[in-house]
Amino acid sequence: MTAVAAPERTVAGDDTRGLARIAWRIVLPIAVGKIVFQFATSALYGAHRDEFYYLAGGHHLAWGYVDHPPLVPWIYRLGETVFGHSIPALHVFPALIGGAVVVLGALLARELGGRRRAQVLAATVAAFGPLYGTTSHFLSTVTLDIVFWALASLFVVRIVRTGDVRWWLAVGVVCGAGLLNKHTTAFWIMGAVVGLLATPQRRLLANRWAGAAVAIALVMFLPNVVWQATHHWATLEFLRNLRRNNAGSDLPQFLPLQLGMVSLAGTLVWLAALRRAWSDRAFAQWRWLAVGYVVLLVVLFAAAGKAYYLGSWYLPLVAAGAVVIERRWTERAWRVMTGAVVVTGLVTLPLFTPLLPVRTVTALGIDNVNKDIGGMLGWHDVVDQIAARFHALPRPEQAHATILTEDYSEAGAVDFWHSSARLPEAISGHNSYWWWGYGRAGDGPVLAVGVDRSVLSRYWGSVVQVGTLQSTDARPIDPQERGVAMYVCRDQRVPWSVIWPRLRHYD
Repeated sequence: MTAVAAPERTVAGDDTRGLARIAWRIVLPIAVGKIVFQFATSALYGAHRDEFYYLAGGHHLAWGYVDHPPLVPWIYRLGETVFGHSIPALHVFPALIGGAVVVLGALLARELGGRRRAQVLAATVAAFGPLYGTTSHFLSTVTLDIVFWALASLFVVRIVRTGDVRWWLAVGVVCGAGLLNKHTTAFWIMGAVVGLLATPQRRLLANRWAGAAVAIALVMFLPNVVWQATHHWATLEFLRNLRRNNAGSDLPQFLPLQLGMVSLAGTLVWLAALRRAWSDRAFAQWRWLAVGYVVLLVVLFAAAGKAYYLGSWYLPLVAAGAVVIERRWTERAWRVMTGAVVVTGLVTLPLFTPLLPVRTVTALGIDNVNKDIGGMLGWHDVVDQIAARFHALPRPEQAHATILTEDYSEAGAVDFWHSSARLPEAISGHNSYWWWGYGRAGDGPVLAVGVDRSVLSRYWGSVVQVGTLQSTDARPIDPQERGVAMYVCRDQRVPWSVIWPRLRHYD
């Protein structure tokens, strides 16, 4: 017997009919407060090590980069063009996105049937959850991943609620943009499709609008695929190296981190959604969200994936849990839960976003525990130390000298301040920096930062250590940079065209 696909169903008119009003009077102040806080703390520590790299990518516009698709570097370039070249300017967009995530949380709760209390609780988690604090401080691929996963989920929830399958076109656009931001958008697609197939909502997949969504996403993503094909599938090599180097080192913390990602109290909110999705028929229409979550949890854990890969799924689950709490709990219990989200979020806030004095951060070891906090410390001082070694070279040599770094963040930081520090732009064999080449490097002296001495000795006859990057209590730097050696290399043995291919490393 030939299977017959369910007929397409579209609904004319207002898709918001039957939904509660958006609680703007409460949600909007929470969103604005989030933006103000994030921007007020934007320059408290400094730029994150990855921000220099993203901005450098924006100065080398392309359809792809070794370790990420192109969208974030494009936005960094736009931000610099609009807001200027400064640390606060780097943080305008992520602060605005942080406010948008608060609104998205409320919209998801509303779309799931939530009224004022559900919307406010979801918005509060989005404002105070640790995951949403770090990603609103500096723009990364994870920042936009949260937005795209939430938007795509919002549109699928609307399709499930209304049966209007034309919304698949919006899902296709969001997934296409998501894939241009981070390839892990494929995880959301997998979770959503499996979740829908495992529930009666599978009928919503068999129509031309869903097919058109797939086509839209693929067309939008195609330029990045072409870039990969013309760059020897660099990202695949990067991922293989990353997996080999990590070798499951993130696995022990994978599950514990899930319990605190949206604050300890926020975890109770999304757990309420999971429980009701399986046991309460009143919430069966978004059971696909619960199924998708469990599928991704198992897949990512088995694959030893990063804990934060799953983080982008939580905002829709939090919104669903907020609806459960609104409908099943008393108003007093709702108030207690909302207050608990605020309190547990504030307690952990200094662990995930700039707030404490830098000396306190280093004294408590927060910079070592949270690499993102550590990655914001002392980069201007790092460049000052590099500049001091560079300007110690004889003046005639400085005009022909090259700065070579092991790490893209060192190169990016040098490039960010090279004008004020009177330095040449740096070169590096790390990830996309390798593709940008060795510039005007000649046979003059090389100031090498972090490159292994044994590597340097292969290509230069004289390799002399001239110092290490130093961190002090008064001026701490990123823990990953402390003690990094600097060398001055002379008597180059072979041309850069021979050296450069051997310096490449994707990790």
